[in-house]
Formats: sequence, structure tokens, C-alpha cells
Amino acid sequence: MRSENISLKFILVIGDIILMYGALLLALAVRYGDFSFPPSPPAFFKPFVINFTLLHLLWLLFLFTLDFYEIPPFKKAIDFFYNLITFLFLAGVFGTSYFYLRPRSPVIPKTILILDILIFGLFLCSWRYLFSRILKLQNFKEKIVIIGFRPEFRELFSDSFSQVGYEISAFFDPNSSFSNQLSPFSNLAKYGVITDIPKLKEVIAKEKVNSIIFALDLYKNEKLVQQIFSNLPLRLNYINFINFYESLTKKVSLETINEIWFLENVSRTERKINEIIKRAFDIIFSFLGALILIILFPFIALTIKLDSPGPVFYKQKRVGREKKIFTLYKLRTMKTDAEEMGPQWTVPDDPRVTRIGKILRAIYLDEFPQFFNILKGDLSFVGPRPERVKLAEIFEKEIPFYSQRYLIRPGFTGWAQLNFPATFSIEGSKEKFQYDLYYIKNRSFFFDLEIILKTIRIIFTQ
Repeated sequence: MRSENISLKFILVIGDIILMYGALLLALAVRYGDFSFPPSPPAFFKPFVINFTLLHLLWLLFLFTLDFYEIPPFKKAIDFFYNLITFLFLAGVFGTSYFYLRPRSPVIPKTILILDILIFGLFLCSWRYLFSRILKLQNFKEKIVIIGFRPEFRELFSDSFSQVGYEISAFFDPNSSFSNQLSPFSNLAKYGVITDIPKLKEVIAKEKVNSIIFALDLYKNEKLVQQIFSNLPLRLNYINFINFYESLTKKVSLETINEIWFLENVSRTERKINEIIKRAFDIIFSFLGALILIILFPFIALTIKLDSPGPVFYKQKRVGREKKIFTLYKLRTMKTDAEEMGPQWTVPDDPRVTRIGKILRAIYLDEFPQFFNILKGDLSFVGPRPERVKLAEIFEKEIPFYSQRYLIRPGFTGWAQLNFPATFSIEGSKEKFQYDLYYIKNRSFFFDLEIILKTIRIIFTQ
């Protein structure tokens, strides 16, 4: 939605690529004491550049996964340094693995690899600090005017709204019909609530407003639409509030959907190729995961049996695609009598979890048997998390359109799991469902890849 954001991200990526090669050349210069430019002899540096180019592509993937390309950048310095340390660790582990798994490689740069990672880490800190200062000095915020009112305002707008890169110049109430609802938010706009077209036109010109957000139903306001488009410049971005809301929250409001929404966002023929690629990815990587489980299984099974009596596997009936009931497998992490009173939500420090179960859950090994569910086609790697049958029946009654999530295959991990913590209430489940709707609408192979990479990050950084 914001073209300048794309441009800023592109600048960050290009800057990072330049700094990666700059760090490599400086590391080589320090290691070999050759500070000539261009370096001599050129042939000496060629194998390093070729091999490190492959690593640099991987580094860009790590930086993307760790949110280094978010606009605006990290709000807290501690978040930046935490993710930086994670990046340096991943770069070191994968760099070392890359060179030692290639015995015929013309270079095995132990010292150079370490120097390169550390120098680039310093460059990255300096580049992101400079970039954030430029953003602040130039006030890179998209100035907007919002026309009308929607209930979602209460969730979306707060005193920290400007941190997401937008600045509200004014709210526009065309018929003075939303004044009461808009009054709690008027302090967020520089000119508060305005009610006439001439004043709106003046504000847009004076503040150099970029976008107009329509928070009212245009189909019911034809006269207003004619007034707006006959008085305002066409160069502006005219954006539906629903799309604006989704771009900021990364979820879909239940208030904005109906049956037509699902027909438009689920039954798209152009996604057939994506589904084929997705299924191929599921089969290949779930097979590899299943092999790892088979290798580790004797040791895991022994510890589970020694820790508490009962079966090694835990089976649950879950609701899958098209409401098909399937058996989901996990390694048992609870006592065998954990659900004698029926299905229950897991709570923090749950006393039903065994000692070995806590360890298995901490490193997510208890989820590995689900690779067999993925191979069978019950699950995909990414999708809405399947619920137990009893809980699904409750959600279908309490949450509008909940049964529509069965139109796509459920997942081992999902967008809702990344953005909302484990919940113990209907309201929390309703919130998670809105993230599931966002995934349904925007699902693609690259979105799946982003979710998988961020899931891996959570596993290794918790």
C-alpha cells in the first residue's frame, strides 16, 4: 500500500549487500595485511567472493526473518541487539557448516569468516542507526486524512499510532454524524475533526497529505463521493479502511466479511499452482522430519516410559479440511489421566505435564509425530491450527464464520500462532481466527516460507 515503504526497504537491502562485500574485503585485508585497492592479485580474492556470495544470500534471508527490513525499524534498542545477536549466531553456525561440509572447497576461512561476521555486525549497527536518524530527521511518515468512522478505530488508534509510520492530519465528518464517536480520537489528528470540503482541501494542500482513508460505505454516499472527487486531486491514494486496517494489524476484522468474501479469497483458480508447490514442499520436508523422529525415537520413547507410565504417543481427534475428522499424533507430555474430566485448555505451569514432557515441549520434539500427519495429507506445514472436535463445536457456535476455516488444509504452524499467544477463552480464539482469515486471504508460497522461518526463529530464541 505504501510505495515509499517498498523504496525504503529496497534501500536497506542494497545497503546491506554493499556492506556485506565491504566487510568481506576488509576482513581479507586485515587477515593478509593487503590494504591495496583494488586488491592484488585479483585471482586471490575470487574464490572468497564466489563462496561468500552464497552465504550472503542466506544472510539476507536471516535479516528478513529477524525483521531487519521492517519500516519503521525496531522501536526498542534491546529488540535490535537481541535480533542482531541471533543473526550473528546463525551466520556463524551456517557459515562454519557450509565450509566444512564442502571438503573440496578452495577456501576454508576460519579466521576470515569470524572477522567478516563481526565486521558486518558493526557495519549493520552503524547503517541501521544512520537510517533511523535519517527517517526521524526527514519525518518519513505518510500523512493521511480519514473520512468517516468505524468501530475498529478503538483498536487501531492510540497514542502510539504514529510509531507505525502514519500521521493523521485530520478526521473528516461530512455530515456531522460521527462527531460523538470521533471525539475520543480527535487529539490524534493535527486539525482534529473537520466538517466541510473547502477546509479539507486546504488541509490536504497545506500538509501535503498522501492518502485518503474511507471509513464509510461509499456505495451509500454517492453525493459525497462526487463532492470529494470533484474537489480533491486525483494524485492522492484513495484507500478503503478495511485494507488499511489489515495492512496495519495483519488480521481481518470479522465485522468486514461475509460469504462472498470467502468465495473471493478461497476459490481462486490462480492459486492451484501454489497448492501443488505447497503439497510438494510438505511431502519432501515432512519425510525428512519423519526420518529424524525415527532416528531419535528409541531414546525419546525410553525417557517417556521411565518418567511416567502410559503410552509413548498421545492421540487426539482434530477437525481438518472440509470438516474431516483425523487423528493427530504427538509424543505424550502429560499424565495419562490428564483429561479424565474432558478436553481442557493447557495453562501456564500446568501440573498435568510430566518432567520429560516439559523438556519435549520446550524444544518442540513432542510435535514431531505430526510430520506423519503432513505426509498423509491431514496437515500442511502452514495453515490454521486444527482444533479438537469438542472445542471446534463450541467455536462454530460462538464465532461467526468459524466453519469457513475448514475450506483450506490446517497447519503444523500458522500466522495466528506467530501473532497471538496461546489462549484460554472464546474471545482469544476469536482474535486468533482473525489472523487465520488474514492468512487465508494472503496465502502464498512465499508467505508460507516467511511463517516457517519465523517459527524456526521462535524455536531457537525462546
